[in-house]
Amino acid sequence: MARELAKQLRERYVFPDRIKDIEPKLQAAAADEADARQLAGKLSATLAEATQDKHLRVDPMPEMPGGAKAEAAEMAESFRYGNYGVARVERLRGNIGYLDLRQFAPARQAGPALTAAMTLLAQSDALIIDLRRNGGGEPETVALLASYLFDKPTHLVDIHWRAGNRVETHWTSAKVPGPRYGQRRPVYVLTERNTFSAAEDFAWGMKFRHRATLVGETTGGGAHPGDIFRLSPELVVFIPTGRSVDPLIGGNWEGKGVEPDHAVPAPEALAVAQRLAIQQLLPTTTHPEKRGALERALAALDAPAKP
Repeated sequence: MARELAKQLRERYVFPDRIKDIEPKLQAAAADEADARQLAGKLSATLAEATQDKHLRVDPMPEMPGGAKAEAAEMAESFRYGNYGVARVERLRGNIGYLDLRQFAPARQAGPALTAAMTLLAQSDALIIDLRRNGGGEPETVALLASYLFDKPTHLVDIHWRAGNRVETHWTSAKVPGPRYGQRRPVYVLTERNTFSAAEDFAWGMKFRHRATLVGETTGGGAHPGDIFRLSPELVVFIPTGRSVDPLIGGNWEGKGVEPDHAVPAPEALAVAQRLAIQQLLPTTTHPEKRGALERALAALDAPAKP
């Protein structure tokens, strides 16, 4: 087991220098351990100590009858059951849109769900995107969602892959399915420490392209995309095979996370973002009915909670 893991790391891991002497440590971690869950934990701890890479981990995942085809079907069903990450779409008081997105599922499957969500939110005067429970996903889907929020193609991130020493660029699209939200209306992104990977990619891009205000906690700090590889009939490993780089300012969020513009405890982030949105909208809202709705929404946020 340890030998196979070390072999796959040497062949695939984006930073091979970090694991060049790791096989003896993996052998020691795997010694006399038969339980798959405990073995995965020990191997993951060894990898974390050596690399400080939060993406790199071993997990128990028994091989399904039917092999890779059955596993792909199971994954597709998991995406469908989770509504491709779209957990909640709502029009909050004051005509503020709210999208609770739990994952960036593959764009081909998630596209219709995201289009439906953004169509429902298209008439809002401000938008809150909640990534507090979003653990990541696909960079293509990050670019898809971001495309609704920019008026013209915008360079978001480059991914430097080890294989072939190639660079993959990610831009927003000139066209989107359904109405474009555009970049004139305010957008807020909610984060917490478990916001990770592709969700951090989105938060980073929105912050450093000056398109959104981040509210909540510093994110988890994982900027190395990769894939799942099978080690044995009982175990798989997620190996980062690339690294994200901001093409405009350099660097990424690996190990440090994305810091919010307004740091508040995660449970308070939605209310704070609502208040910020209302305060931003009020000075330019002259229509009596719309202004009244904003003032009532602000009063409701400021009202003491009922016991």
